[in-house]
Amino acid sequence: MFFYSVVRRRNLSHHSRSKHQHWVPQFYLRYFATPESRDSKTPQVWIFSKNHDDGDEQLTSVRNVCGKRYLYSPQQPDGGRDWSLDDRLTEVEGLLARVWPSLATDFVDLSDEHIRKALALFVSITHMRHPDARESVERIHASLVDFFESGPKDADGTPMIESVEVRGESRPFDTSNWQEYKSQGKDGHDREFARMIQSEVGSMAKRLLEKRWSILLSDRDTFVSSDKPVVLSHANRERYGYGTKGVMIFFPISPSRLLVMDDLHDEPANQYYGLVPTNAGAVNMTIWRNATRFLITGRPVPEVLLEINSLAGTGGDA
Repeated sequence: MFFYSVVRRRNLSHHSRSKHQHWVPQFYLRYFATPESRDSKTPQVWIFSKNHDDGDEQLTSVRNVCGKRYLYSPQQPDGGRDWSLDDRLTEVEGLLARVWPSLATDFVDLSDEHIRKALALFVSITHMRHPDARESVERIHASLVDFFESGPKDADGTPMIESVEVRGESRPFDTSNWQEYKSQGKDGHDREFARMIQSEVGSMAKRLLEKRWSILLSDRDTFVSSDKPVVLSHANRERYGYGTKGVMIFFPISPSRLLVMDDLHDEPANQYYGLVPTNAGAVNMTIWRNATRFLITGRPVPEVLLEINSLAGTGGDA
């Protein structure tokens, strides 16, 4: 599997594991810290929420941003926790942390196979591991239960379905564990989320490797990030996913580097393009719109919002 082939396995002790698990890694967030704290032991970022109840912008440690307890260590039926996914995510973060200084500030060769695979994996993981995906697991479960419960059932309440049609293909439908699936609670959803990450990450990474890559470059701290930094955009469709033809993917690597992945294969690939300064607001608006709750930056928030608000009413977008 792609997930396992990019990193080498190593044993992690229980002492190195954290109960508070970040869906956006701290090593990445450090690059969006304030200039005066970026290279310190306690980097701090400004966060600004979409939720008016959260109040004004706040300056906080990267340790406090984008983390939840046991997000990737689901509780098992025997009461123990499965740390395997968290271990693998830690390995990937360790690998990327070593190359990120070059990605964030230098001019790396985007055609290099090792760079591409590692970065494709990281972007895919960052997209798939988000709590929004965990919530979608619960919504899908509830929708499926409602759907099958509305149909015919046998004496013990199991749906009387032998097959389902998926993309025009008939597939057998196993109902032997229906009652267990139907009653699945939080722990079951957590385990399904962990399985989903590991099963989908490789597929997304391979899709990203097929795209044309380029980097948008700024000569100063410009780009913001957010609590959901992988941005998917499509010019013509309202519903789309990472595999939809024509999808563009934006990922802020640092305040001066923005990775762009698209299907414009008639254009030169693996290039660095200078950002037109007047387009900074459009790029950051796209990142801001994609955020679940808050943007993340080392720049003064009023300055960022002024750039974004300058596009209000113009329909501006990146």
